[in-house]
Amino acid sequence: MAACAETDPVAAGILRDAARHMADSAAAVCPAEGAPLVAVTGGLLRAGAPIVVPLEEELARRLPHARVVPAAGDPLDGSVRIAVDLTTGSFTLPGDPRMLTVTTLAGG
Repeated sequence: MAACAETDPVAAGILRDAARHMADSAAAVCPAEGAPLVAVTGGLLRAGAPIVVPLEEELARRLPHARVVPAAGDPLDGSVRIAVDLTTGSFTLPGDPRMLTVTTLAGG
């Protein structure tokens, strides 16, 4: 799809929509105060400019106070970090039930 995006408006639109949804995810968990860091990772970024450029534009529009930085790992690394932070009580992202819901068992 990325190869077609330059000449195919439908392909370009799909990638723009994907970028918007990725920015929605970042905005849902990004602290509103301070100077938060935002990193993105995943296979979709391998598509290059057809997804990266609209993603950068959406992040700049939605999160002007945040600084985009290189990812410290891959998506699995991020999942493991979230799991560790949740189990140790050091999870610092704001809660948003549209993005992440943590259920605990009574007495556990």
